Amino acid sequence: MTVPEWLPAQQHPHPPADPLFDWLCGEGSLTRRLIEAGHDDFRVEVLQQSVQPARHDEALALNIEPGENVWCREVLLHTAGAPRVFARSVAPLASLADSGLDLDTLGPRSLGEVLFADARIERSVIEISRYPAAWLPSSCSHTGLWGRRSQFSHASLRLLVCEVFLDGWPPAD
Repeated sequence: MTVPEWLPAQQHPHPPADPLFDWLCGEGSLTRRLIEAGHDDFRVEVLQQSVQPARHDEALALNIEPGENVWCREVLLHTAGAPRVFARSVAPLASLADSGLDLDTLGPRSLGEVLFADARIERSVIEISRYPAAWLPSSCSHTGLWGRRSQFSHASLRLLVCEVFLDGWPPAD
């Protein structure tokens, strides 16, 4: 299985063409952008939320040991009548416990609503990569899809959010 090769979006030697590259580099709320693109037709489908071992690339980004247990949430973001983005968010357990954020009660709400509503939370540089098809839910697994990731932090909080644009999204302008 291939692993992602995360590189800063603006320094990637072979980025995808627009409009996908524009979506990958967008620094605002992806939730907000999907709501606008889908004319307010938006929903979050929670696939799973649990404690599990960090993947190697996640551990490196969060500066923890590979395999260390992390809080993990995987969702599909639907807009315009179909799933458009797969998102995987992970945080070290101690980081989350000390942050004061109660992410276990998010349910079908967007994590982006929480993160972008708190001005104290800072976002790192956006990195992009092709995403392994084997890491995607079988219902939307496709080879060669592009993803982006960035870390959200404040005080002790370290939350890595990865978003993979599914086949056919964004639509051509």
